[in-house]
Amino acid sequence: MISPPPPTHANRKSILLVAIAVVLVTPSFSALAGFKRINQPNPKDPMAVQIYQLDNGLTIYLTENHETPRFEAQIAVRAGSKQDPAESTGLAHYLEHMLFKGTTHLGTLNYEEEKPHLDRITGLYEKHFHETDAEKRKAIYAEINQESQLAAQYEIPNEMDKLYKAMGEQGLNAHTWHEETVYQVNLPKNRLEQWAIIESQRFQHPVFRLFQPELEIVYEEKNQTLDNKEAVIEFAVNKLLFKKHPYGQQTTIGEVEHLKNPSLKNMYEFFEKNYVPGNMAIVISGDIDARKTIELIDRHFSAWKAKAVPSPKTWDEKPLQGAERVTVKYKGEEYALLAFRTPGRNDPEAEALKLVDMILNNATAGLIDLNLNQQQKVRRAGSSPELNNDYGAEYLWGIPKKGQPLKDVEDLLLQQLELIRKGEFEDWIIPAIITDFKKNRKAMLESDESRVAMMRNAFLAFQDWDHAIGEIDRMEKLTKRDIVRAANKYFNGGYVAGYRLDEQQEIPKIEKPKIDKIDIDPTRQSEFFKRVLAMKVKEIEPVWVKPGQDYRKVDQAEGVKLYYARNPLNDLFALTISVEIGTRRDNRLGAATQLLDKSGTKRFTAEQLKKEWYKLGTDFSIGAGDNETTISIAGLDENFAASWALLIDLLTGPTAEPGTLEELKKIILVQREDAKKDFRTLTSAVAQYNRYGTDSPFLRALPNDKLTALTLEDLHGLIKSLLTYRHAITYTGSIPMDKVEAILKQRPSSAEPLKPTPPYKFLRVAAPGESRVYLFDKEMAQSQVRIEFGDGEYNEANVPPVQLFNDYFSGGMSGIVFQELREARALAYSAYAVYSNGSRKDEQNVMVGGISCQADKTPEALDAFMDLFENLPTSPERFRETRDSVISRYRTGKIGFREILGSVRSWERLEVPIDPRKERFAKVRQLGLDQVVQFQKQHLKGRSRLISIVGDKKKFDLERLKKAGAITELQLKDIFVF
Repeated sequence: MISPPPPTHANRKSILLVAIAVVLVTPSFSALAGFKRINQPNPKDPMAVQIYQLDNGLTIYLTENHETPRFEAQIAVRAGSKQDPAESTGLAHYLEHMLFKGTTHLGTLNYEEEKPHLDRITGLYEKHFHETDAEKRKAIYAEINQESQLAAQYEIPNEMDKLYKAMGEQGLNAHTWHEETVYQVNLPKNRLEQWAIIESQRFQHPVFRLFQPELEIVYEEKNQTLDNKEAVIEFAVNKLLFKKHPYGQQTTIGEVEHLKNPSLKNMYEFFEKNYVPGNMAIVISGDIDARKTIELIDRHFSAWKAKAVPSPKTWDEKPLQGAERVTVKYKGEEYALLAFRTPGRNDPEAEALKLVDMILNNATAGLIDLNLNQQQKVRRAGSSPELNNDYGAEYLWGIPKKGQPLKDVEDLLLQQLELIRKGEFEDWIIPAIITDFKKNRKAMLESDESRVAMMRNAFLAFQDWDHAIGEIDRMEKLTKRDIVRAANKYFNGGYVAGYRLDEQQEIPKIEKPKIDKIDIDPTRQSEFFKRVLAMKVKEIEPVWVKPGQDYRKVDQAEGVKLYYARNPLNDLFALTISVEIGTRRDNRLGAATQLLDKSGTKRFTAEQLKKEWYKLGTDFSIGAGDNETTISIAGLDENFAASWALLIDLLTGPTAEPGTLEELKKIILVQREDAKKDFRTLTSAVAQYNRYGTDSPFLRALPNDKLTALTLEDLHGLIKSLLTYRHAITYTGSIPMDKVEAILKQRPSSAEPLKPTPPYKFLRVAAPGESRVYLFDKEMAQSQVRIEFGDGEYNEANVPPVQLFNDYFSGGMSGIVFQELREARALAYSAYAVYSNGSRKDEQNVMVGGISCQADKTPEALDAFMDLFENLPTSPERFRETRDSVISRYRTGKIGFREILGSVRSWERLEVPIDPRKERFAKVRQLGLDQVVQFQKQHLKGRSRLISIVGDKKKFDLERLKKAGAITELQLKDIFVF
């Protein structure tokens, strides 16, 4: 249990607040610093990481990256679902949620008054945990509900999130996995000390308040896994793969019976045992001074007392014998998943096994890529490794074609492994994989979040940092013989084969418990909140995009615009060709882009072309959107010219065998059939039909009979025609612009001038006189609910009030939508709303809201959501937090070099000056709450709404649902043309 505060807690509170104030004026006292550096500078370390350890055992990883005026901070705990008690699975994950609920000073008006109620709630949950009589448990739960209401008098839901929001956070979140729980936030560089104050208190003096509604929220997250086709098969396969280890016997989300019967006592004990300094690390990358940062961390975290680090537990798994099989049901595409047990990530052969996986499947030229996907022997297949501390696993998966037995998919996957075991793979693939790894590492170094992930993973794996960064060098020394030996050692024995069949799965029946709504008073602020937010910081001046300095734009040729931005960090390029023709103009484009992925050129077969891309270290992709087709390549600048030549060859002269297209047609047809069973596709199709009627993209798609009539000439002709239209090319890389232009001119010239692209095709959102409900009945754990309506056309003058409204209404965990639907009512795990401005001049704006909730909560969730649209809760305090947050994003939102050209092109489509953010920033600072309320009244209040629901109608009250609007139950033929 967490030690209770001493009787003089009120005095302790005063002392803490004084201490916060003292921090502002106390000079650095590094002479008393209780830390030491535990690594040495390494010239091979591209991040120049500094690693420290405080006297209490807390480990600190720091790396400087001054590209943007922000920093990414994560706190990692070496504890996850592996450490869950067998009778309380899901506990580590639930604890992760509770550590957002505040401390003895944050999230409460008066902890002294709140604490007796919290103690009684803890006792009642323990009583409920041990009680087996259903009626008595129900009575105890009613007491918990009553006591929770009494405690709520003093509580300030999500005050931590509100505080971070006012400071300009981005990406406030956390995650739990087998051996880790990680807390993350990205903040402006001038908020480092405030971050340290908040986080040091968070882990030294946490309070697990608002436990009852959070329990329902976690269960809603569990409901998501019940509807998740990947989770259904993975849980079943892992249970056979690890018969003793928690990797297979305990899911991170937890079992249904445990989530509905929690023990706060177990949670406190878990925290006390695992959340100790020696078991945790702070990991930071960003615009920091490493020396000043470690001194700051020492000041705030050194008071955290050292405790014993928990001893690791071990589980011995017996080798698998032969194929062990498991079958699960899920209405949708069938699927085969094979799993081989491998050693943990620190095993000497772990790196060879990573290479085995990449030889199997690297998304371009692996054995599975070429032999199965390219040859269309299955619909789709792949592989992926999972390397944890105790054991690892290699997963191979495949989706069958129509009528293809899953055993056939299994055999095909095993044949690819057999090729590696025999050494029957080409020698060039190993150095190409090493190049791929090097390229990906360079890309990761551009992002603070990725840099932090590399350091964090080294800590969680108990790896020395020099060892961690030397991984690619060690891989480069591995030989074909090493890889074959590892493959024969770990893929020559038993494995688990899981089949997912296209049958309705059983959905556990869970009744919605009675939880009284918690009244949220947005005016409440703790003294801690006020003091931290009042700390003086030096304002950061915003940086705007400057034409001619940050990017250049020229006419590369008649009808071709070239946009150029320099990459100042490394030698990675990215090039995109954009042609403003999409599927709204020609619905064959989707099939054409899919065929191109299976095509070759006049010089190379399709398989040879894939190999050439991978040898060059270049990624190729093409995609057709509603109004635009984009063709992209990305890779190493030293191979840019060769990559461009290969791309032009493909676009101007694609080739394929007739049988390739015929097989592709069959695959597309069965993909369409399975899409009509997928709740995500159904949700989108219902909403698009509600919004656009017969103009829905699912109704404007190519009908099956026209699909089957397509020819190679049709589709390849479409591809070849793309560059006969005016288009734009964007290049970001390290090659000087004049040389880029010279390379781009190396393409076939046309005697005909480039054609203008067709006019942009705008769609209008339906505007019925009354709100309406379109319902699609599907048996599943959750309902997917969308609320939408159209508004006026894009107006630059409305951008600042829209930004403020969106942040105020649904800005993360402290927004109204999240607070009212999740925190106050426990109706959903996820809920969102956004007023979306048109993406170009004259395009219509759309208001969209969405919520995923347990099916029997659907009418209640819809009622509550609709009320928020109609009656916007107002709070000057909440608005100040919103405006501070938006202003902070402007101040620190320097656009990175890779995003500059995309931003410029989006501004051009809107026909606004470059950079429009400067003017928007000035307007945002002038607006008040009145303007946000006025925006809501003019653009949301009293509007008829398009409500789209996919869910199990027998689980919710249809009569109550009718109050939202007339219900039309849809069938598949209404929403799909195929």
